[in-house]
Amino acid sequence: AWTPLREALRALMMTMTSSLAPLLIFFPILSNGFAIPHPDPDIHRDLPTEPHHSMHAPMDQSRVYWFWGGSTVVAKRNVRLTPATADRSGFLWNDYPLEAPNWEVEFDFRVYSKPHFGGDGFGFWILDSSDDPIHKTEPDALSGNLFGLKDTFKGVGVVFDTYDNDGDRKNPSIFVIENLKGDKYNGNHDNDYLNDMYMKVPQLLHKPEFKCQAEYRNSKEPVKVLVRFHHKILHVYIDVGDTKGWKVCLAVEFEKDFTNHHIAFTAHTGQVADVHEIRSVSTRYLDENEADFDDFLLEHAEGTYHRSSFESLLWFVCLFTGLFLNVLCGMEIYKYLSYSSKGINTTLIAEYLNSYPWPHTILHFVLSGALVLLRAWFGIIINAPVVAYKIWAISKKRLLHEPNSLGAAAKIHNGPVASYPNRLYIMTGIYAVTQIYILMNVSS
Repeated sequence: AWTPLREALRALMMTMTSSLAPLLIFFPILSNGFAIPHPDPDIHRDLPTEPHHSMHAPMDQSRVYWFWGGSTVVAKRNVRLTPATADRSGFLWNDYPLEAPNWEVEFDFRVYSKPHFGGDGFGFWILDSSDDPIHKTEPDALSGNLFGLKDTFKGVGVVFDTYDNDGDRKNPSIFVIENLKGDKYNGNHDNDYLNDMYMKVPQLLHKPEFKCQAEYRNSKEPVKVLVRFHHKILHVYIDVGDTKGWKVCLAVEFEKDFTNHHIAFTAHTGQVADVHEIRSVSTRYLDENEADFDDFLLEHAEGTYHRSSFESLLWFVCLFTGLFLNVLCGMEIYKYLSYSSKGINTTLIAEYLNSYPWPHTILHFVLSGALVLLRAWFGIIINAPVVAYKIWAISKKRLLHEPNSLGAAAKIHNGPVASYPNRLYIMTGIYAVTQIYILMNVSS
């Protein structure tokens, strides 16, 4: 009774081994998520860090490139812009201007205090040299109420607005404000700058957002932010330490680059107050010839999710078992139609085609098992009827073809079922939909 099964398994293993052996060479590449190359925020980690634009613990070694004032205190392991005290403002200014049009700045920070809500917020700024506080007679010439910055700044800023002034529960929020002429900035603080933030998004294939929300307060670990400026497009990514990795926040486009501008950080507290700390700053210059990014290729809702090796292996199994199932169904349909058109009697047709059901069933069980382990619910649901049918057929010893199951009005032991070709067409459709679903997942 087991001879057909053993023969089917042997044929299946020989076919899969000969077909998949060359593909296994590329598994290390595929196991990286099968992803189309996308703007992974970590992609430039191998580029050198510009030390005169950066700051790392111990801060006393890198603070020589920076100037600070207001409530800012430079400690050994962090820069505290404000304490959790009302009405405080602090700034941190990089003495050296940016020397390249394309760059990225990655910084770690913490915003925390004991109350349930805090404020006001802080900003990362790219400012014109005319704002340089070193050349001002007033020690706090850079300070003001605009997240710790004066309202006559000249440049752009990525603002982290913590306090919910308008009560719409959309804070903490992150957005961009700009004042390229250096005039007085008249933003409406009471509605959280809803109509004053910079909203010019680039015309990419997928339209990005110009603001986002992120729960960065009172995090156990420092929150990471990456501000990337490339081909006049400013991208912001954030990792709040929730195991989901980087999340795309926003992307906005400018008509100029910011060469010879300075990096700065500011923070401000109002009646409610948070501690604002910068833990590290890393700046890298980027290649002008590098292709533009489309942030939609990152997983927008869940962040940049890196699959484990085991999960990648399961998707590998799904991809190629699904491919083989589609090929097997196609071959079986072709041979059935070919034999039928030649007038071969159903007894011989059943004998010829009985090499297919067991490999077909084994492959489908492997595919379904992998989908279950991946919790790929759409794939599980659409394949469930086929799995149920095959389990029923095995239990009733009806998996192999019988002559009276191959006619247009097929019956198996007097039980009316769909005709043999119709069953194949239905299963082929299910496998095709499953394969599209798998391809969408492995390429995301």
